[in-house]
Amino acid sequence: MNAKTGQSRKSMSLANAPLTGGAQPAQACSRVLVNNNRTAKIVVRTMDLPLPQPERPRLVVFPRGTERDCTRSVLPGVKCKIKGLGKNPLRWTSKHGSVVMVGFDAGVSDGINEHSLAAHVLTLVAVQHEPKDERPELSDALWVQYVLDNFKTVNEVVQAHKDGKFRLVAVTAPEHGHTATLGSHLAVEDPTGDSAIFEYIAGKLVIHPGPEYNIMTNDPPLDEMFTRMKKYKAFGGTEPLPGDSLEGEYRFARLAAYYKLLPEPKNYTEAVAGALSLMRIAQIPFRDPAKDKASEPEALWRGCQTNWVSAADLTNKVYYINSSVVPSLGWVELQDLKFTTRSAIRYLDPHDPTLGGNLSKQFKVWKKR
Repeated sequence: MNAKTGQSRKSMSLANAPLTGGAQPAQACSRVLVNNNRTAKIVVRTMDLPLPQPERPRLVVFPRGTERDCTRSVLPGVKCKIKGLGKNPLRWTSKHGSVVMVGFDAGVSDGINEHSLAAHVLTLVAVQHEPKDERPELSDALWVQYVLDNFKTVNEVVQAHKDGKFRLVAVTAPEHGHTATLGSHLAVEDPTGDSAIFEYIAGKLVIHPGPEYNIMTNDPPLDEMFTRMKKYKAFGGTEPLPGDSLEGEYRFARLAAYYKLLPEPKNYTEAVAGALSLMRIAQIPFRDPAKDKASEPEALWRGCQTNWVSAADLTNKVYYINSSVVPSLGWVELQDLKFTTRSAIRYLDPHDPTLGGNLSKQFKVWKKR
């Protein structure tokens, strides 16, 4: 495996970020790690999908000792044909408990483990995975879960990817509405405020390690994204911040610019509120794609909207969730959960309008389908 780290941190800073052309399709999702205050390290992300995509999100608590198999759904008992893997799928048993968001009844897009390591995958069309070889294959649908099951810190995740004992593979689950392979990149964070972003570009793994890599959206890849930032006034250029497009570049620019303006929170409530307020500039409101004149293939993604927002407080081990169809904010305090081996897998529906506040006692036992 060939892994390399991103450009030097000095050259990658937003203040020093030449413009290259070409906007990418507006596949969405955004992530920002607020690690610049003394109160709490909080990472916020959106899940943005086209309306026809049947995500069916579930917030799930997995205990230690859970068996994993890349050929199957992450939810035990769910009949799910995972397509794209070869004859050597990766299998493992979880070392750490976790709270995660499961989508399409198949894979995991977001979550935090009992050691406050958080992980998230977002769409990246420019992905090109490593060529096929003899290593075990890790489904990209379980990339987040693999990280949360096996590691405690960002440094451990970075080292495991550098060791290259597995090969990442893009998969689909057509029977559950996940019908197309969309490339993805991974972001991880831990309670120290450390961060890393992982992208497979031109058949090689590129790792961007360090707390300064605190923002991730979609295309283009991170190296090019930082290059594009130089044209904006907030980073030494001449152009104002963009505001009329959902492109990954434009959401990245807005998040990066306003991140620098966040005030030091006076208390914990302000820290959480500030992190959530920052992500609101990247969220996508409800909209009717029929009212937005668009030609294919843009039409599907023109109907994209934010389904939910999560906020993982890495300092205090709290996972916040806000469904776009539920007016109240919910949260889970990890100290209230049982992660011991052979504990029950538990879940809840984040779109349930009756839920809000502390959700730790609202989980139901998962029964094999």
